[in-house]
Amino acid sequence: MTTRETSPPRPGTSGGVSVRDVSKRYATPKGETLTVLDNVSLDVQPGEFVSIVGPSGCGKTTLLRILQGLEQHDSGDVLVDSQPPGKVATGFVFQKASLFPWRTVERNVSFGLDLTVLKGTPNQPPSKAERKRRVAQLLELTNLTEFADYYPSQISGGMQQRVNLARALAIQPSVLLMDEPFSALDAQTREKLQRDLQKVVAGVGTTTVFITHDIREAIFQADRVFVMAANPGRFIKIYEIDEKHPRGAEFQQSDRIAELSREIWKLLHVPKVEAPAVP
Repeated sequence: MTTRETSPPRPGTSGGVSVRDVSKRYATPKGETLTVLDNVSLDVQPGEFVSIVGPSGCGKTTLLRILQGLEQHDSGDVLVDSQPPGKVATGFVFQKASLFPWRTVERNVSFGLDLTVLKGTPNQPPSKAERKRRVAQLLELTNLTEFADYYPSQISGGMQQRVNLARALAIQPSVLLMDEPFSALDAQTREKLQRDLQKVVAGVGTTTVFITHDIREAIFQADRVFVMAANPGRFIKIYEIDEKHPRGAEFQQSDRIAELSREIWKLLHVPKVEAPAVP
């Protein structure tokens, strides 16, 4: 596996992410202060796919929640598509599909679009015809067209996560945020969905921040892999992945991924004092 100085992003229609010297602290039950994120900086270019990998407790999910606007950071600056978090549309894909069991696949995908009509938005909400067209397009892109009238209980876990992905993309988010979306799936389903995600994201060009504990998965998906250490959470190395998108099974099983995976694994297992923060 080779690395490079720059990695031009794929053409995209959505904005980037700028995180500058962000810190996040919590008070412990004992009245002490726990620093979860310590002066973290991250730039994601429009259309770029970034993976973040690191040990449990290093602040990966906290950073994602800050980008979503679900949590406030204590210091530093965060912009999503040049706006503060929560001011622009972002799609969030969780570990579990969390679909509405009483809605069909098609109606689950359309849920976010339906809300824009019910709540009203600063811009003109999409028409019924446009919503239907957009949902049909995403069902085709995620290979779910023939299951449009099925309910979540009637499809597999892997298919449910594809519905979850389509639902997140239906609102045409500025940034797609994914928090270990395949962790609950079996190995074969997981590998297939990794390839499916490559095709979908390449097709829509959405800026993506992807969190995972799986080092190989992080490498396979990303233009760049950000490696985090814990206590406090900080980036310690960034890897540029020199491989065109979308990527397939051959790259997924390649010696190049295996070699870089071993290198990152060693980096994550060195003692804390030997893991310098990225400037």
